[in-house]
Amino acid sequence: MKRLAVLFSLLSLVLAFAFGASVNNAFAEDLVATADIRGCTDKNISGTGTLIERHTQEGVKQVDVSLIVKGLKDGKHAVHIHETASCEPCGSAKGHHDPGPNSNSAPDAPDFNHPFHMGDLVNIEVKDGLGVMQTTTNRVSLSAGRLNIFDQDGSSFIIHTNADQYCDQEGELAKGCAGGARDACGIIKLR
Repeated sequence: MKRLAVLFSLLSLVLAFAFGASVNNAFAEDLVATADIRGCTDKNISGTGTLIERHTQEGVKQVDVSLIVKGLKDGKHAVHIHETASCEPCGSAKGHHDPGPNSNSAPDAPDFNHPFHMGDLVNIEVKDGLGVMQTTTNRVSLSAGRLNIFDQDGSSFIIHTNADQYCDQEGELAKGCAGGARDACGIIKLR
């Protein structure tokens, strides 16, 4: 277990350096947010999430997202940014962050817009109890604007029990299509 903790710390440093090196330094005011990831019911699940907003040369806001989590079962797990900064209980994080035009198009089908919610991310893959995920999205922002995840009630990361199947179907999704139960949660905070 001690070896896993050392590996986790070393991997965190390597990813932070690599991720930071990939950020476009032409914009000195990159925004950074972090989340402390904890298990919903399993106290052995822990990790960190980092979001770094940068601007492309075209002026598009892009957010680099990285997660490092230990204690999840091996395999793929769905990862989403959820619409409320609350993890007690994990269900209080509500649904996927989706301020877009189709978010309320089917109020009786809360997952209608999946996998096109703004908060839909790629799966995290866990091997030997350690999961690492790194992706870039322009579906959310840390700065002011319609895609900002820091509205009046904030946002959280949710890591689900199963993989996201990225189902795209009319109406309500098949049960578990977006990852099923919630294994871990982390409130996203601007640094």
